[in-house]
Amino acid sequence: MWIAMVLAVGFFAQANPWTTTHHYVRGGWDMLVRYDRFTGQVSCSIRTRDVILVRDTLIFRMGPDAETANAQFRVDSGPVHSVREVLALDQARGFFPDRGWIEDPSEAEVAIPSAWASNAKMIWIRANPGVRPRRFRIGGLNYILRSAVGLGCPVRAI
Repeated sequence: MWIAMVLAVGFFAQANPWTTTHHYVRGGWDMLVRYDRFTGQVSCSIRTRDVILVRDTLIFRMGPDAETANAQFRVDSGPVHSVREVLALDQARGFFPDRGWIEDPSEAEVAIPSAWASNAKMIWIRANPGVRPRRFRIGGLNYILRSAVGLGCPVRAI
């Protein structure tokens, strides 16, 4: 009897019966998929511990003391690029407007369009010439994006 009562209370005590959230972990990436029954919309969040995907842009958190205005990055073992090369693409997606940085107001982030990371396993980023490059493992990004699209997420697969 107690079990039936606990299950009934748990069933009816949902915070919001109009939305359902599912959590998936694939290839080192966490994905939250939210279904809104009221609007019929699906929203998704894809991230790792130090990387978040927002509007086809990968945002890398460099740490509290990083100064990233002159950061450089390398995709796998490819050539080194300046973040200034991708700044116009980032701004076209709505990132780094005059009012500040997107996730972290300390400017300790680097944003790279996800298309630059297509099929990559690693992104190396050096915040400035005086520090060691930092490695970000992103191998599984294409897989999680395909999964997201299959679940109805409004994410463009790269």
